Amino acid sequence: PGSYSSQPSTRSEALGNVYFAGDVCKTSHGSWSQEKAFVTGVEAANQVLGRPVSEGVVPLSDDEPHVKAGRTAVKLVQGALGDRAPSLAGFLY
Repeated sequence: PGSYSSQPSTRSEALGNVYFAGDVCKTSHGSWSQEKAFVTGVEAANQVLGRPVSEGVVPLSDDEPHVKAGRTAVKLVQGALGDRAPSLAGFLY
């Protein structure tokens, strides 16, 4: 949690000819894991080729009702418990 600000963009800020792809990269697309790795690969390739970054990237559709309900429930629990709210990382490590 909190690592998003440390993730690299698909294009290096220090070296103009270096590009990154993978699920560790920042992207405005809402995907994650394998899908995020694919999307950032397309975005990096588009930058190399001088195309618009999002060309060929299919936008995500709205969350399905059960996903929206889950997100709402998590936010309510986090709001009620604050720092004491459990996280996936807490269960795994």
